[in-house]
Amino acid sequence: MAKNTENMLNRLLYVSLAAALMCVAALPASAQQTKPEEIPLIAVDSYATTALWTLVFVEYFIPEVDRRLAESGNYKIRWNKAFGGTIAKTRGVLDSIEHDLADIGIVTTPYHPDKVPFHNLPYATPLVTSDIGLVARTMSELVDRYPILAEEWKRHRLVFLTTAGSIDTYQVLTNYPVNTLDDFKGRKIAGVGLNLRLLTGLDASPVNSGISDWYNNLATGLIDGVIGWIEGSIAYRLYEVAPYMVDVRLGAVATKAIVVNERTWDRLPEEVRTVLIQTAKDYRDELARETDRRAARSTQLYIENGGKIMTLSDEQRRVWAMGLPNIARDWADDMEERGLPGNDILRDYMDIMRANKQPIMRQWDRE
Repeated sequence: MAKNTENMLNRLLYVSLAAALMCVAALPASAQQTKPEEIPLIAVDSYATTALWTLVFVEYFIPEVDRRLAESGNYKIRWNKAFGGTIAKTRGVLDSIEHDLADIGIVTTPYHPDKVPFHNLPYATPLVTSDIGLVARTMSELVDRYPILAEEWKRHRLVFLTTAGSIDTYQVLTNYPVNTLDDFKGRKIAGVGLNLRLLTGLDASPVNSGISDWYNNLATGLIDGVIGWIEGSIAYRLYEVAPYMVDVRLGAVATKAIVVNERTWDRLPEEVRTVLIQTAKDYRDELARETDRRAARSTQLYIENGGKIMTLSDEQRRVWAMGLPNIARDWADDMEERGLPGNDILRDYMDIMRANKQPIMRQWDRE
């Protein structure tokens, strides 16, 4: 009798185990998976999170990638955030990603006109638009329209995701009042790179100097003004030494690109690639919105701290524009010499600006 009881219990146990296994087998794969696959990624920029574009990357891009991947539960990124020069110093981000020191990062494109000259286009078309969102979207659209531009990145073993920007428009900040363009004559105005060409025709003296030096140079009289932007003037307290802002609206520029190491990209699952592409574009638009919010707040703070804003008329802005060499044509010619369709790209860029009814002071592509 005891043996029959034991056999019955064993049979019941077997049936129970079999039923349990059948239930597990019937569950969808996502329910059986206990942990998502972890993918390590090193994110890099030479700037710390005090820089707006890096801050938005940390506070928007990374959490948004995590959230979207969590929806399926298949993958999870293990982020290593290498910002503020921990891996790459100024001008070194592109090389750090190219040479496998990092997986994804924010490249400041004006540092590399020899490698990615396309991205200097907004600098070559001043006094066209102050809409940073439009500029950033247009630059990304042109890369989609002309795949050869993405190939420029691939030559450096990088995969391009998007262009972005955090400067709504360049203005001129001075330590003296400016009422007419003649007030620039003989004055020492600082700027960086292509911005110094914007002084051509004003009889001003261009001085190559970065934003970290502007406060002291203005305070000591080494320079009389700078080509800067309003948010930067607040971050570096320039209102204390340059309490006059000439509202010339030289234009918005998209100076950032999100890129991924090509070998990293090749090993990423398709789902992760898709999320990175989509989130990069949304980051671009979020950064533009935050730039506009910061610009509005910074303008208010500039005035609250004693700053005075002098707005140039459209006629004065047009005179400024017409006094410049056709730097857009120079840019296009340089692109053509490199085997890139510079003339077509310039025309398309200006067509998009015209279609969006921007306050264009000079039709750069029609001369």
